Amino acid sequence: MNAFNPIVHVEAAAVISILALLSLRFKLLNKSGVLASIPIGYIIYVFGGMEYFTLLLVFYLTSGVATKLRVKQIGKNVMDKDWIRGWRNVVANGAAAAIISLLNLTEFSRGQITAAYLGAVGTAFADTLATEVGLLYPREPRLITNMKRVKRGTPGAISPYGYLGGAIAILILIFFSAVTGIVGLKIIIAAIISGILGMTIDSILGATIQSKYKCIVCGKLTENRVHCGETAEKVEGISFIDTHIVNLISTISGAIIAYLIVSI
Repeated sequence: MNAFNPIVHVEAAAVISILALLSLRFKLLNKSGVLASIPIGYIIYVFGGMEYFTLLLVFYLTSGVATKLRVKQIGKNVMDKDWIRGWRNVVANGAAAAIISLLNLTEFSRGQITAAYLGAVGTAFADTLATEVGLLYPREPRLITNMKRVKRGTPGAISPYGYLGGAIAILILIFFSAVTGIVGLKIIIAAIISGILGMTIDSILGATIQSKYKCIVCGKLTENRVHCGETAEKVEGISFIDTHIVNLISTISGAIIAYLIVSI
């Protein structure tokens, strides 16, 4: 197994070090985000292989470019959405994929593990691009639970642009899966279904249990507990469930859905 080949460990260290420096240079991650990405990327490279790591890299770079374009188009402060990602974002979107990669050390079949991996990465990818593309929607989006119009950036808001972004993410993932040699009709079907359902689960959780706050200084609705240097007032949701917890739950859900599909 490649995980026991010392050359693979050296390759992983070299590749991840270069990517870490480039991430800081181009402001794709802050320092805490880079530190969190190193063990996650290392585990995926060593225990999942180049195929898994390539898919993670495609997700990471595409999402980074999409965020840059969104910021250039409409600015940074849409419900305080991240524009330089930190460790919470990295862990929320990458932890499930890293844990799944470790399952290659177990008796699970490679096909089941790969499907679960695509489910996790596909959900994170689809949700991220849905957010970035959805924020460009010219009209107010609708809340997924009641279809009422809400402000752009509201957790749980959906729009045609958002689902288009999610669909594009899944198609990109499937394309690069084929390029890297990950094939199989069941796995492709699992990736499509789990990505769409995982993204939808994220929206439902965002609309229902994710915490939302109102700034006591400027009155702005925000996802952050602290705003304008003051503790914001919680107006909705469960205090300890923020956008990152929602993302983590969603990626795990996407992985489980994909695993179940290929196991039927």
